[in-house]
Amino acid sequence: MKLFRPFVLALACLAGGVAVAQDYPAKPIRLLIPAAPGGGVDSAGRILATRLSATLGKPVVPENRAGAGTMIASEMLAQSPPDGYTILLATSSHTVNAALRKSLRFDPIGDFAAVSQVGYTPDFLVVNPRSGIKSVADLVAAAKRTPGKMTFGSSGPATLSQLEPELLKKAAGIDILHVPYKGGVPAVTALMGNEVDMLFLGTVALAPFVKAGKLRPIAVTGKTRSPLFPDVPTMAESGFPDWDTGTWYGVVVPARTPPAIVATLNKQIHDALKLPDVRDKLAATGIEPTATTADQFYSLMKTDIARWKKVAETLPQLKVDE
Repeated sequence: MKLFRPFVLALACLAGGVAVAQDYPAKPIRLLIPAAPGGGVDSAGRILATRLSATLGKPVVPENRAGAGTMIASEMLAQSPPDGYTILLATSSHTVNAALRKSLRFDPIGDFAAVSQVGYTPDFLVVNPRSGIKSVADLVAAAKRTPGKMTFGSSGPATLSQLEPELLKKAAGIDILHVPYKGGVPAVTALMGNEVDMLFLGTVALAPFVKAGKLRPIAVTGKTRSPLFPDVPTMAESGFPDWDTGTWYGVVVPARTPPAIVATLNKQIHDALKLPDVRDKLAATGIEPTATTADQFYSLMKTDIARWKKVAETLPQLKVDE
């Protein structure tokens, strides 16, 4: 009989997991949002939380945990019980951190279980309308006329808004200087005040200023043009083939969360993203609704980490100690 004890224990654990999943959720769920109120990440999280609250029958409570390039929220999730009652709306910053930070207090893959991607938003390359720059070609030409003089802002070191101009520097053979800010809003303010010459940032953060004529978009970083600004060419159309960067959003839970709970959350997210009102609300903020299987989202994260690690190998100055 002793030979069968591991098998019996495994069955007991499986049965326990199924029982927990059948009762799930039995209490409110915390949705960690790795950003301050306002902006794309917060908007996506609150839209999703409202819908999931209605379909799961228990409140899904948004909880803003901004800081350290989304690492505060990631670490909090990694230390949470794997019971499905604390979930995280991760962004591509999660994989950028994994590639560029020299030390992390969590395993960016091993400590998390993927649930589903939720959406994607491209970034825009914007300039001050008073600059006279109307295209990427104009920007590159200006940078080549004054090497080392032009500047680009970012929302901080080891962020996508720093990576994208570094890629442009390498691809275009230009010398432009990095000026980091403590977030996207200060970077936008700096560009409007002519403190910096250019900025890559997400659609959600930039759209109001573009619509008001305070910023000029000269390229979008996705594979296709943005429905919000269809007249703005892609980076590929601007002379940089295969350029495809931007921010994805997706839900993750702690590793070892019962698969049945992951499946429940995945189905609820998929159902939510099929609804016209949810899709319209996300689209209005510049987010393209995108649902995936858990495996597809897991693969996306692994691929993204490998991609940015490869970039960091050629641009070692991007690595940060923090």
